[in-house]
Amino acid sequence: MVISGRYLLLENKYYVILTVHDISKERVLKSSLQHSNEKFLCFFDNVTVGCAICDKDGKLVEVNDTYVRYMGTTSKNEAVNQLNIYTNPCINPEFKEIMKAGVPVSEEVKYDYEKINRYYVRSCHKDVHYFRFIVNYMWNAGGEVENILIIWVENTLIHKALCQNNMFREIITYASSISKIGFCSLNLSKSEQLVTPEYLKNLGIKEEIDMPRIFSNLEHAHPDDRKFFLEYIEKAGYERMEPLFVL
Repeated sequence: MVISGRYLLLENKYYVILTVHDISKERVLKSSLQHSNEKFLCFFDNVTVGCAICDKDGKLVEVNDTYVRYMGTTSKNEAVNQLNIYTNPCINPEFKEIMKAGVPVSEEVKYDYEKINRYYVRSCHKDVHYFRFIVNYMWNAGGEVENILIIWVENTLIHKALCQNNMFREIITYASSISKIGFCSLNLSKSEQLVTPEYLKNLGIKEEIDMPRIFSNLEHAHPDDRKFFLEYIEKAGYERMEPLFVL
């Protein structure tokens, strides 16, 4: 309870007016908000991705330890109230325009730390990293952006793996065209396939088609080989098999 009072003079007599206000609900709400805030800060500080909160104009108002590590600064103080996401030279200008429109973003960003050191903030990093750049927003009651929520997910290893995979595809395609030897790689679990034109030509197929359908019925295989080949594919789904050579 909150009790307050004041004196009142009536006909040369003093009276005291007391007001009593029940704040039980307010205390429960305040306690709940404080508890929720503590849980959020615990998550924010310990999550293993970089997190930052900006105001509506892009100025960083809070960052977590992972963000500090990704950025390569010595402390949060070098980022909070010092940096602005819209002046970050590594963020694609197109992404910045999308953010100003209040539209969520989930794209890859190349962090060139030489550029970061030259134009943004002093970082201990010197090489290039790639991050998944995820942006969402907190809105006020009037439907306006109040805060910008940004998450950085380390994406360097995935980026390099994809680049190596593309290089592998180019090498295989070139080698297949030179040697006239067909090549096919099929991932049944991920529905991914790499098929060279020579492979299809050797099967008597003129256009690229869905390879799982070929392996499901083997309509282009010799009837004598079909049963043996289907059994081999079925076993390969749950145990390691030695390479199969069929002429």
